[in-house]
Amino acid sequence: MREVPVIPLPWQLCLLACVCGLFAWDYPTAAGLSCVLCVLAFARRRGLAAGMCIAFGLGMALAMPPAGFGPAGWNVEARVRGVVREVRTHPGRRVTIVASDVVRADTGEALPGRLAWTWIDPPAMPDAGREFEAGLRIRELRGRHNFGLSSNEDYWARQGVRHRAFSRGRADVRWEDGGRPLRARLLEAVARHVPAGQGGAVVRALLFGDRFDLDPAFMDRIRRAGLSHSLALSGMHLALVAGLGFVLAKGAARVRPGLLLVVPRQKLGVLLSLPLVLGYMWLGGFTPSLLRAALMLSTLALHLLRGARNQPQDTLFAAVAVLVVADPAIARDVGLQLSVLAVTGIVLFMPHFSRLLEPLRQGGRAGRWAYALLTMAAVTVCANLFILPVQALYFFETPVHLWLNLLWLPVLGMAVLPLSFLGFFAVFVSVEAARACFSLAGLGVDALDRGLGVLDAAGMLRAAAVLRPEGIEVVGYWAVLLAAGAMLGAKRHAPGPMAFLGLGLLLMSAPSLRDATGMSGPAVELTVLDTGMSQAVGIRGPSGRMVLVDGAGGWSADYDPGRALVAPALAWSRPPRLDVVVLSHVDSDHSRGLMYVLESFDVGCFAWSGLLDRSEDSRRLERLMSRKLWTARTVRAGDRIDIEPGLWLDVLYPAVGERGLSGNETSVVLRLVWQGRGLALLPGDAEQRALAGVLLSGADLASEVLVLPHHGSKSSLKPGLYDRVGAAWAVAACGPDNRFGFPHPEVVQACEHAGSAVLTTADCGAVRFSWDGDGPAQVRCARAGAGGGPDALCPAHLSCMPPLEQHNPRSGQ
Repeated sequence: MREVPVIPLPWQLCLLACVCGLFAWDYPTAAGLSCVLCVLAFARRRGLAAGMCIAFGLGMALAMPPAGFGPAGWNVEARVRGVVREVRTHPGRRVTIVASDVVRADTGEALPGRLAWTWIDPPAMPDAGREFEAGLRIRELRGRHNFGLSSNEDYWARQGVRHRAFSRGRADVRWEDGGRPLRARLLEAVARHVPAGQGGAVVRALLFGDRFDLDPAFMDRIRRAGLSHSLALSGMHLALVAGLGFVLAKGAARVRPGLLLVVPRQKLGVLLSLPLVLGYMWLGGFTPSLLRAALMLSTLALHLLRGARNQPQDTLFAAVAVLVVADPAIARDVGLQLSVLAVTGIVLFMPHFSRLLEPLRQGGRAGRWAYALLTMAAVTVCANLFILPVQALYFFETPVHLWLNLLWLPVLGMAVLPLSFLGFFAVFVSVEAARACFSLAGLGVDALDRGLGVLDAAGMLRAAAVLRPEGIEVVGYWAVLLAAGAMLGAKRHAPGPMAFLGLGLLLMSAPSLRDATGMSGPAVELTVLDTGMSQAVGIRGPSGRMVLVDGAGGWSADYDPGRALVAPALAWSRPPRLDVVVLSHVDSDHSRGLMYVLESFDVGCFAWSGLLDRSEDSRRLERLMSRKLWTARTVRAGDRIDIEPGLWLDVLYPAVGERGLSGNETSVVLRLVWQGRGLALLPGDAEQRALAGVLLSGADLASEVLVLPHHGSKSSLKPGLYDRVGAAWAVAACGPDNRFGFPHPEVVQACEHAGSAVLTTADCGAVRFSWDGDGPAQVRCARAGAGGGPDALCPAHLSCMPPLEQHNPRSGQ
């Protein structure tokens, strides 16, 4: 097998620089550094270096963040009309409808921007292109902004979406009459004949990309097993479809050998594959990963038809170039990023593996089987090598069961997918044959589901929580891989790759060196995370020890803020370890997200009141505690939770004799103290009785920050508390336009009367307070605002309404 050249062509280098520019707004340091490294590594001529710099600027211009929408958004309940532009299906019978041209039916007022409408369990699948009239509660789309995390508000804003709506079941919707699209009718025809359960749901996902009937629990096991890519339409599926064309060509040659005199078998395979590939792309909805794979396959097919040979890297660059030129925003598609990186790893390293494995092909049948198995394993390793840092950055986890790919992918490629296609074509010929094919395909999926269930029950299916790297670490990691690939392909170790190998290792270790030398920032940090109508507070000490007080949560079983927000925010540039976890009480908005953290993090000590209630959350916590994953400690007023020398949490409530059920009035009330200085008071959801008990205890409450009890509810209004605390800042952890009206105006008024500026996570995103020395707290907010630059300091005289500062939530800088 030929060695792959490691020197990209000039136009390919300019494309790399342009792609770096596309990411410069989100990852400024990493994107700029990547471009500089590409120039140093490959640009031998001054003119090429200048061209790459121009391409970088062009990428930045193409990816410039959208301008503001202007007038205030809608926050109304109204009957509206609009047009469905896109329908996205999700596991758990959930769809997201992107609608445009939305107007109020009564006044004709046009909605600014597009509408993202989530609909759980709709009675019928909506179709793109159809007009609708519906009674909806429309709210301005406000994402959850946390340091080091992307915000769905930014994601939707780039697609022109400014508002959201929610429906469940039979909603008040009327559709305009019109014929259903052909693809929708085909999906209905297949859905009538697939088996019930996850087997039939996977058949629909493989054929149409329709994930509507996939069970969230099944998909969670698939995710933890590292098999999610096998059910997301990608180049692997398209390659299998293209392979069917070559199988057909081989069959045609056996039936009509003379056909090969007219068209060689290889060209015949290409010709038979093309309509299959185009048809599958149409069925799959032309997703970015399918488009990328189709462009690569088309380039390969063109060279085969011409009888020419093609370099894989040229094909990959050509596909990316076409996609980026057609739609620069497509570079932000996570599926496309993972797909391109996986192919990059295969292109770079598989020739070396193939050379090592080649002798096995000469070893008879056993050798050929071993060659096939080891080649599949090598492809899996090569692909995962390149996607590893992106997977850690976006998903906070990395699967540890890649060996399951060796068992499942052959079943998928040789049985489940071919049978699904046979069933699809049989629908038009014989219903019985179609059902038989779909049932056989479903059997393979059911076997997978049962196997994963057994592994899960045995505790063997946990994905590993990992550190979420900073941008500079990701660049260093890829520099190491590229240097290693160049060194493997070279006959002798050249100084250039060796230098880049050392530079990559230095970049990977830069954040650790920064922390070790004490350059990581202020001594103590307290961050009130933006988790909507719930609460989670992170604390970092001078030596880097971490504490989490509550873990957020919610009322929906479909969304876990612990996995989606709290854990990734805490693991940004830090290992997934918590020295202390404190639970104030077992209400779902404080405890439900904590379960994932307690399961996936290395936890030193878990402190709580010892009180449970009758909820499922309490039962789940009891089950976790029975596994003795960490030390558990019951705390009461008068106890102290030591974090590190000079930094501790005083427990002010509940009293020693408190008994009964866990609830707001038995919340653990904490005061953060550093070298005798009161930094923050964290009262959980304490209400009137509990707060009165804290005041009567005579404890020192003086603190610079007050996390408002019960999210700023009027039931926790206690002017005497605000006076005793004397905080410069009061923070309400709450969601935007929440139906409870938190924080209550009387609470805000009382706090301001006591001299406290009131901030809300709804308006500011996550709020971070930093102390270094004897000076006042420095305040930063994660929500993007009008100015200030990343992590701009919050002026002390402002109340953060509207938001104060600019912060790139995905930057990692």
